[in-house]
Amino acid sequence: MKKVLGLLVVAGLASVAQASVTYTDAQNDMFDNGFAHLDISSVDVSHTASTITFVINVRGSIDAGAGGSNWGKYCIGIDTGAVGGASDNGWGRNVSWGSNGIDFWVGAWADNSFPFGMGGELRSQPGGALVDATYTTGTMISGSTATFSQTITLSRAALGLTGDDTFRFDVLSTGGGGGDPGVDHLSRSDLATSDWSVQSTSGDFLSYTIPTPGAAALLGLGGLVAARRRRA
Repeated sequence: MKKVLGLLVVAGLASVAQASVTYTDAQNDMFDNGFAHLDISSVDVSHTASTITFVINVRGSIDAGAGGSNWGKYCIGIDTGAVGGASDNGWGRNVSWGSNGIDFWVGAWADNSFPFGMGGELRSQPGGALVDATYTTGTMISGSTATFSQTITLSRAALGLTGDDTFRFDVLSTGGGGGDPGVDHLSRSDLATSDWSVQSTSGDFLSYTIPTPGAAALLGLGGLVAARRRRA
């Protein structure tokens, strides 16, 4: 019985230490649906004890070598719940967060040019101060590019999300120009903007909850112990 109990506790620790949620988005909801590599189809969000990972899935190929594009930009606005969420973003993109505000901005690119492949920056808001980038230490932000997805992994400690936390966020795709809007927002199933020259607007931010792995496992252990006592 002790061996079985131990295995169940380990399994419980593993299951709560890493969770995953998929957020779907409407497709062909852009003002120009020819930019298939910017059309977000879904975003998978998961976490471990030390990281949060976003996998941004798109309708068209990002890989220029496979006939796709080589200039996709994929960004995340994160509201950690801290006081004073900002209305700006770290790249000066022409984006309105609506009634939302952000504490961190993630800007990532999937370029088949130097630096090749996935690159990204984590910036604090307001002001857009650089926290870390893949071309500096790369310890707080990392990732990879696949044909139809961009993966971005962030340090929980860098975001201040180290325990039981719920954060809110939006994911958007954009072009390479400093004043470009978000041409597709995960938070909206309709047009976020009508043109490259028109500001995009977020919908209601999405939310993701992180349980504390140790606390959740202890709750599970308590239930197992209670069940054992009842059987005894």
